[in-house]
Amino acid sequence: MISPAAAKVLARDVNNLPQLQFLSVTRADIADIPCRISRSGYTGEDGFEIAVPAPQARPLAEHLLTDERVAPVGLGARDSLRLEASLCLYGHDLNEQTTPVEAAVAWAIPPRRRQQANYPGANIINAQLRDGPPSRRVGIRPLGRAPAREGAAITNSDDREIGQVTSGGFGPTVDAPIAMGYVRTDHAAPGTSVQIIVRDRPRPAQIIRLPFVPHQYHRLPTS
Repeated sequence: MISPAAAKVLARDVNNLPQLQFLSVTRADIADIPCRISRSGYTGEDGFEIAVPAPQARPLAEHLLTDERVAPVGLGARDSLRLEASLCLYGHDLNEQTTPVEAAVAWAIPPRRRQQANYPGANIINAQLRDGPPSRRVGIRPLGRAPAREGAAITNSDDREIGQVTSGGFGPTVDAPIAMGYVRTDHAAPGTSVQIIVRDRPRPAQIIRLPFVPHQYHRLPTS
């Protein structure tokens, strides 16, 4: 359940919901169904993941759909919206050969772990934190209307390949094709002009700052 109205919808069944912070988890009964509820949202929007025993999934969905503000959506909607929010999908934008520095998720390594250097890949990752990585995950905006798909080559003005698209499609919120991918660090600055090979044709594109759509996660005031 992910939308600007998600909290209002769920609050009718969960009394303590307004106090549930981003990435926190609680237990509650919804329509007499025991649920585990986390406040996260894999689209950049305020939202919730609800875990229930498999036999209770349909009754829960049917209960939630009694609210006119609720509608079912599929993985296509989730994937386009998580791309707009520049959230990585493992096996596409992340894999075992990608470092957190290259993927722009180095925030996941706290300062203490960096200092102790006792985590898997610490030598390589700490060196990249110090000296910079050879490639970086970037946002890409094709300048036409044709979307670039995963696996499309990214080239520079000399037609030399400098990277590859890892996720691409059409962004419904921005009403334009968008993509993420990895390029050599010397071509990763926002505003850099590049080309994406779509159906064997080079098409103009530009490196832009992520995310494509600002995140709207829920956070309680700190004071």
